[in-house]
Amino acid sequence: MKNLLALLAPLLIAASCATAAPLPAELIAGPLTTIADGKDKAFGAAVAPAQSLDAGRSRDDRVHAIVARIAGDVEAVTTAFAAAPAAEKIAATKAAVAQFSPETARDGASRSFEGSGPSLSLMRQVLFVPAASAAISPSTVMQMVSQFERSPETDDDYYEYSDPADLKGSNVTDLPGSDASWTTQARPPMAPGQLYALKKCRHIVILGWYCNTSLYQQRGVAGAADGAQSLITFLRPLPKGADNAKFTDDRAKNIVDGYTALYVVMAADNLVLVYNFGIQSKADAASQQSRLNDGHKLEYRQLVSRIEAVLGAGKLPF
Repeated sequence: MKNLLALLAPLLIAASCATAAPLPAELIAGPLTTIADGKDKAFGAAVAPAQSLDAGRSRDDRVHAIVARIAGDVEAVTTAFAAAPAAEKIAATKAAVAQFSPETARDGASRSFEGSGPSLSLMRQVLFVPAASAAISPSTVMQMVSQFERSPETDDDYYEYSDPADLKGSNVTDLPGSDASWTTQARPPMAPGQLYALKKCRHIVILGWYCNTSLYQQRGVAGAADGAQSLITFLRPLPKGADNAKFTDDRAKNIVDGYTALYVVMAADNLVLVYNFGIQSKADAASQQSRLNDGHKLEYRQLVSRIEAVLGAGKLPF
């Protein structure tokens, strides 16, 4: 029986990955809206979602407009991925991405900007992982993604709180960046369903600390077929005195006013799609825009190289 299952395994894998359903906007918008409205049990009320540029509209309307934008973007990209024949999936998905961001479709990632006050920073990434064995699935690829998100890059310092619901009462783990901090000494992947609070910082000589503190949770996409996975991120607001006593300098402040982000990972025809769309909002204009875009692309290349190293199967297709 074991030998028979071993022989059938590749066929079963192929069958399970052969078709996939797109992720309708309502499947994405539902949980994001619940979190943004402060009604999600895990995230709680302490969230600072991104807000659209429509200053004349209510806060809730502006928050929901960002959620709708993310959900519509994800629906279009995943629809193209799910519907295209196997040999055309990458090209079709990139064409869908290009409708929103030609730069992302060309380079795999980009960070663009809208408005001058208020302003938005829009961050996208797209990559593909061949599902050549039973070890590659949306869940295992999401493990690699969440591990990367949890591990500081070389020039960064991360801080992980022991209790996302109580930053002040948490024990804080210092996670200094190094060449090994996101590679051979990376943090464990995020456990599905568990909430994480991470402060991600970069210290720039003369200018000081630039940090954002956010809440993260990996979860399946409720109602989606084929085990599609998501990693959801929302900014954690830090009014004066709300942070841990460890931080008495500019690390106790967020450099943006709102942040809503989503990774989705899904499989079809022995190919796994990773798509990420995040939006940050600020009351004023974003500075150093070219530098931020270059940094976002570098982070993308590091994520790709990390997945390639873990898989040991050469370059990912694009």
